Amino acid sequence: MASKPVPEVTEIEAVYGLEGAAEATNRYQKLAATFKEKFGHYPEAFARAPGRVNLIGEHIDYEGYGVLPMAIRQDTIVAIRKGGDNLTISHLDPDKYPTVSFGTDPAQAVDTANHTWANYFLSAYKGVFDHLRAKGSLAPLPVGLQVMVQGTVPQGSGLSSSSAIVCSSSLAIAKALSVAHTLTKGEVADFTCIAERHVGVTSGGMDQAISIMAMPGVAMLVEFNPVQASEVQLPSGATFVIANSLTVSKKAETADKR
Repeated sequence: MASKPVPEVTEIEAVYGLEGAAEATNRYQKLAATFKEKFGHYPEAFARAPGRVNLIGEHIDYEGYGVLPMAIRQDTIVAIRKGGDNLTISHLDPDKYPTVSFGTDPAQAVDTANHTWANYFLSAYKGVFDHLRAKGSLAPLPVGLQVMVQGTVPQGSGLSSSSAIVCSSSLAIAKALSVAHTLTKGEVADFTCIAERHVGVTSGGMDQAISIMAMPGVAMLVEFNPVQASEVQLPSGATFVIANSLTVSKKAETADKR
């Protein structure tokens, strides 16, 4: 699983299934139309990554022990195109998530003392360049990127909305820079785990691994050093109830104080 390339699809049913295609199509169409209103052009690509729940193995991935998570339907979508002179990170809900701009230097630091939601995108941006350089690849020249995000993973709910945006952003950036085809699922799972630490939180690797390597209808046994994932068939007819307490965990906002 880890050695497989990250898939690229052209049919929405390949990701959301027939039962979810209509709703997902509306989301993507609205995102594309709003992107064009803001930037004057349609996005060149979309990338998405799901949230997750964990079935077995809480907080042990930090020490390299295996865990058993599964992905959920809720996900984060990132629309992207090359353009402008900066990284312009916008959201479909600008009142809650205002537009933020960064320079294009991948060496810039993430300001953890002044947290913004767009720090997750900047962490992903740094992660892509760091990974390419670490494996000896010729990193592309930094370019301006125009970005719009939309997500359905509840923020701070324990369903890993942070990893969903870091993973989807990393995939979108890699596609915009024309390097996505050179990356395996294992590589992306590894470097997104490291990248998310730029926002100031501890990340053990489970969240990113399942977001990148999940498969429909199964849980995944995720193991580390090196990261790998194998399918675990769920009991026939099993139902998993995921309850949201509505208490928001703001880990990144308080990271510089811990």
